[in-house]
Amino acid sequence: MRSESTDRLFHAWQGGTPARNAWLTIPDPYLAELVAARAPIEAVTIDLQHGLFDHHSAVECLRAIAVHRASPMVRLPGLEPSTIGYFLDAGAAGVIAPAVDTAAQVKDFVRACNYPPKGQRSHGPNRGAVARGFDALSAAEQTVLFAMIETREGLENAELMAEVEGLTGLFVGPGDLGLALGIGPGQDRDEAEMHAAIDRVLDSCKRAGKRCAVHATDPRYAANMACQGFDLVTVWVDVVAIDRSFANAEQAWTEVRSGRNARTT
Repeated sequence: MRSESTDRLFHAWQGGTPARNAWLTIPDPYLAELVAARAPIEAVTIDLQHGLFDHHSAVECLRAIAVHRASPMVRLPGLEPSTIGYFLDAGAAGVIAPAVDTAAQVKDFVRACNYPPKGQRSHGPNRGAVARGFDALSAAEQTVLFAMIETREGLENAELMAEVEGLTGLFVGPGDLGLALGIGPGQDRDEAEMHAAIDRVLDSCKRAGKRCAVHATDPRYAANMACQGFDLVTVWVDVVAIDRSFANAEQAWTEVRSGRNARTT
């Protein structure tokens, strides 16, 4: 039985529509609930690698997101199996593994997310199992599993990684991948080297019949990536959106104040 929290994400995919993802680094349940309730998105990802979450705040945000039937996802801090199991038990409908380099690491990641005999995950669902009729084994089969391509080695192994059974797909991390390619960090990339890398990951996923995702901060760039064939695109990042709203407020203030001064002189 599919968790209700994944309805919005899978509804998009089943209808052949790319899904939109919001990205959170601020550990606040009210913000998480506001985004899940109001934003035009299908998934909300809690960033445990570079965000300021601890286990408690992450679980509170997972709860807040799931209430509004957006898919609550977690970008993991690493590949440690007990951490993966903890957040799946807590109700994460999807997990994103950072900086995966090889198909062997992908296989380990998939095993950590699945119960025996397919994997090695310990059975102990807690917060994620509170709904009536919840089936932990069925839910594990439906968990969204992305491996991030963020290194040169990962890019070179993209084809083999995409073929791993049980993996939902690959997720392009442009910031670290740009560093690995020698063109520096950044998002919403237009460099020729990055276009070639992104195309390689996307092609690897399509050939393997897997989903492909990409991180972005600009909604127009994200929409363009969706038009190119990406299945999940980050369209909104909390700290980026707040920073841009400050810049817009400053611009509006300056323009109005400048106009007022011009009228009074």
